[in-house]
Amino acid sequence: MLEYANHIIRTIEQSGGEAYIVGGAVRDMLLNRSPGDYDLATSLLPQDVMKLFPVVIPTGLDHGTVTVVIDHLPFEVTTFRSESTYSDRRRPDEVTLGVSLEEDLTRRDFTINAMALKPTGLVDLFGGQHDLAAKIVRTVGRAEERFDEDALRMIRAFRFMSQLEFSLDRQTEQAILVKKQHLSSVAMERIAVEFEKILLGPGRTTALQAMIRTGIPEYLPHLDPSILERLIEMPLNGVSTDDVWTLVVVAGMRPEALRAWKRSKKQQTRAKTLAPLVKEETLSDWQRYCLSDEELLRLNEMTGRHHQDRSTLPIRQLKDLTVNGRDMMTLGLQKQAIKEALAHLEQQVVVHRLANQRETLLREVMMWKKQHGTGSSMR
Repeated sequence: MLEYANHIIRTIEQSGGEAYIVGGAVRDMLLNRSPGDYDLATSLLPQDVMKLFPVVIPTGLDHGTVTVVIDHLPFEVTTFRSESTYSDRRRPDEVTLGVSLEEDLTRRDFTINAMALKPTGLVDLFGGQHDLAAKIVRTVGRAEERFDEDALRMIRAFRFMSQLEFSLDRQTEQAILVKKQHLSSVAMERIAVEFEKILLGPGRTTALQAMIRTGIPEYLPHLDPSILERLIEMPLNGVSTDDVWTLVVVAGMRPEALRAWKRSKKQQTRAKTLAPLVKEETLSDWQRYCLSDEELLRLNEMTGRHHQDRSTLPIRQLKDLTVNGRDMMTLGLQKQAIKEALAHLEQQVVVHRLANQRETLLREVMMWKKQHGTGSSMR
């Protein structure tokens, strides 16, 4: 991908423009990490960039961005720009294209993300290399101004601490103390994505401690500092973004609170199902039966335990019983009574109180019917 990014730079330079790799890709390369993607910034306007490459998608013309596609690989190319005030503390009220590279880099969040690179050299106007070497997260310019522009940057500071195992610049931390109430204006979906990355990073202990120290939990729904303290103690390495919310619930957050964090139904359901089982040294047959194969696998991955898989159970689903609803109707049961009788047989077979043999189960249903009489559930 780097070869293609440099090809874009050379093509733009040959047409009289400037172009650089910018942002996280530069940071990652300087840290000897492999960038996930390469974003570029250029002096050319979008319409001029579009003339230079065979496949270009106008993905964000209002903000000066197009996506150049080479061999099916996308590269965002954005015109140097400056931004005005941020009334909603997220989006600039006005974007000005065609500014200098220095003005473009000035608007970025942290020094480690505000460098520009091309084959002939690195542009580092704000001490990004120094902060990488010192392992410090520090804003470009006044931290208060950067957080006024986009309050999410406060959470992103903790995210970079966790992912890179960096510490937080003292003045940046002081600005978070002053500006943290502005997090109430940030969409929870954006905060939740950053929080997942904080929890899954190798430096999460330092990051979570900084969040507690700055009082951030006060402005995040249902996130008591004690929850973060418990998460610090938990082994989260290798946990997926879906499963990490299960451990947040184990740490003390109510499953219902995940709605406020705008988590998916899958994440909510998995947390509600698996959280009560995380501390179980062994699972009963019924507990294993109530889980899917995937949920049991996830539980083992989260806990490091080796609960026996579901293949050893007498049945793995209701339809594995040797009787069914039609048999229940033949015995005189109707509607709700059929569901209740089958549920009774299902549990008795799973816990080995009954063998999954047709005659045995039919006899059990007749006994069950006598015990339950002909009440409303039998009508």
